[in-house]
Amino acid sequence: MKLTNKQDQNLLLSEYLVTIKDLKNYSDHTVLAYKTDIKQFYNFVNISNSLDLEKYIQNLAMENYSKRTLNRKIASLTSFLNWCNKSKKMDIPDNSNFKALKTEKKLPNVMTSNYINSLMNDIPVTTVKEIRDRSIVELLYSSGLRVSELTNLQLPDIKNNMSVRVLGKGSKTRILPMTKQAYKYYLLWSENRHKLVTPSSDNFLYLGVKGSQITDREVRRIVKLRLGTFPHSIRHTFATHLLDGGADLRVVQELLGHTDPSTTQIYTHVSKKQLKEKFKRTHPRG
Repeated sequence: MKLTNKQDQNLLLSEYLVTIKDLKNYSDHTVLAYKTDIKQFYNFVNISNSLDLEKYIQNLAMENYSKRTLNRKIASLTSFLNWCNKSKKMDIPDNSNFKALKTEKKLPNVMTSNYINSLMNDIPVTTVKEIRDRSIVELLYSSGLRVSELTNLQLPDIKNNMSVRVLGKGSKTRILPMTKQAYKYYLLWSENRHKLVTPSSDNFLYLGVKGSQITDREVRRIVKLRLGTFPHSIRHTFATHLLDGGADLRVVQELLGHTDPSTTQIYTHVSKKQLKEKFKRTHPRG
């Protein structure tokens, strides 16, 4: 197979997307982003007849793409090209050492405990969709789940001992505790879930408007509606509140499912920033 052949390109892309979706458990959102990046790279290859990734990224930089976007494209394309080399034995220049561009690290947005609790407490639970939404938000904050982890939850994943079994990135499983409130609204949802069930519902815990597995997009819409933010902000808030409360960094790393401790390290910076803000607000001479 050749990456300069359009028919081969389509076959490789299809197989690769199945690999990252089914074997690596990437979210629908990530799979779509990778698909877009690879197709855009194909256009460059077809026009220039070149597999020079560095030249391609340089061309994008000249089109004023942000460093953040360029780094995502670098990640998706190096992953794809290395897969072509290893899995398909294709003769493609090695890009494994292609480095991401240096960017300023932005601290994640974090809600105060009083603010997020007041927002969650204001979510009504009179209809089945309201009950579902409350359960979703409570669980996201309770256990710091990624959106894809939540949408893939199945009924047996919630245990009677108030824990949840999560299939994370790289198909790694972890068992997470649930708060009493999250478990309370899970029970309420499980009592009302049948009202949305259809023949296509399968065994998924949370269902969308048509009774099938809830999508990443629906979860983002729910969080935006109920809390005015994004699911990943809830995950940031979860981690920061644990550290503020005295949790060990290694514990938070395990709960979040991070393989690299440096990924969790950013939350210590958030906690220090909040500590300084609290100090200035509360100290008489702050």
